[in-house]
Amino acid sequence: MIDEALATRIPEGWRPPDSLVERVRMLERFLVVRSIVDADADLARAQAEQARVYALAARTALAEDEREGTLEQEWALRSWKAEIAAVTKTSRQAVSGIMGRSAVLTEDFPLVHAALAAGEVSMAHARIVCEAGTIVVHEDTAEQAARRELFVQLALEKARSTSPGRLKDFAIKQAERLTASSLEERYEQSMTSRAVLVSSEADGMGSLGARHSLPVLTAIDGRLSEIAKAIIAARGSDSDDPRTFHQVRADVFAELLLTGRLTTCPEAAGITAKVSITLPVLAMLHAQHGDVDGDGRALDTTPALLDGVTPIPMSVAKALAANAPSFERILTHPITGTVVEVDRYRPTEAMRAWLRARDVHCRFPGCRLPAERCDLDHTIPASEGGPTSLVNLADLCRWNHTVKGNTGWEVCQLPGGVMEWTSPTGIPLKDVPEPRGVTFGPSPPGEPGLEIGGTAYRVQQPGPELGPRTGEEPGVMPGLDPPPF
Repeated sequence: MIDEALATRIPEGWRPPDSLVERVRMLERFLVVRSIVDADADLARAQAEQARVYALAARTALAEDEREGTLEQEWALRSWKAEIAAVTKTSRQAVSGIMGRSAVLTEDFPLVHAALAAGEVSMAHARIVCEAGTIVVHEDTAEQAARRELFVQLALEKARSTSPGRLKDFAIKQAERLTASSLEERYEQSMTSRAVLVSSEADGMGSLGARHSLPVLTAIDGRLSEIAKAIIAARGSDSDDPRTFHQVRADVFAELLLTGRLTTCPEAAGITAKVSITLPVLAMLHAQHGDVDGDGRALDTTPALLDGVTPIPMSVAKALAANAPSFERILTHPITGTVVEVDRYRPTEAMRAWLRARDVHCRFPGCRLPAERCDLDHTIPASEGGPTSLVNLADLCRWNHTVKGNTGWEVCQLPGGVMEWTSPTGIPLKDVPEPRGVTFGPSPPGEPGLEIGGTAYRVQQPGPELGPRTGEEPGVMPGLDPPPF
């Protein structure tokens, strides 16, 4: 590396200034990071080429079956799969999977394949966009193509600036907004596959997996965490309990399922599950009043969002709202997708509720740990005079919170809650609060768009001017108690 190269040119007995050494080491770090970026781009280009040739193999094999009249049996395709599996030393099932995904990527989503071939996105990003894009369907072929083009435009823009984990949540939300298929019907069909499965592992261990409604599983996960926190908090200074947070969660899970009650920690008794539901204003009103268009369809089919991220059917959201003794309601603007109001039936910690609604997850670039499990961080530290206000607070997970406070990372908060980060090597990274939904505006002349009522529309990103501005206090929002500090 650079240190070794410089060592051969430094005169014996000469000690360079510490500032020079530090600059050289920082340059070395910068070059290593850029080399990783370049290597990832090369890998993406190679995977794009792999997808192209696998899709070509599938098309060629099917054309051979068509010529031979064996499309139903797929003899040629089977033969191709067997040969590719043999020469690549893998299984036929693996080859079949790669062929199928490659065909979808290259034929159904060519713009995604082009972005992968240019090294702009990774294969993980490309798969997420393709999987979510298949949700966008319409009975009219041309309409479906137009909607998918809009979806790909928005998803690729997001993919170029965020991690696959964040992209997945974002892409599913946008796909649900653009599809003509019913989330209610797909949810009901998927619920028939709910199950609990056990798999064996080494050293006498195993895993228990449950497939069920996401709101139910989210509530279970949250309750386990709250009980584990209570148990750990109740430990005395002379406690000999060495269990970690995750070990306590696992033991609570087993005890509740085996005995039906929690006996090891009275302090944890009575802890209930909690969920956060985002309700689009117009969709909720239409759902309440049964508003439909001329074809009998709901005027606004925007799904509710679980924890501000995952679409769930409006019927499930309404049932949760009707039956839950305590829940957090987040109302969003129907056009901009920004938060309009946050309230609770037992209002507490109003400022934290507003920030959770805005941030959704940790605001470090790429991190998606839910805001519910994050720390509130002063962008400008309180020790340096930073105010405890909505324009100087953001949710950071404990790991990134400590990284910000103890390393060379820098961050400033721009209008609208935009977080502008700078890495120790000077690389700028921007994290923008995610809109609760997709925003549309008139399409510029000559550019493609979705035709609605004689006007073409295309996806637009909300501007950073939305939300509190730096140096301003937004005041108490409707339904909120005054901020607690």
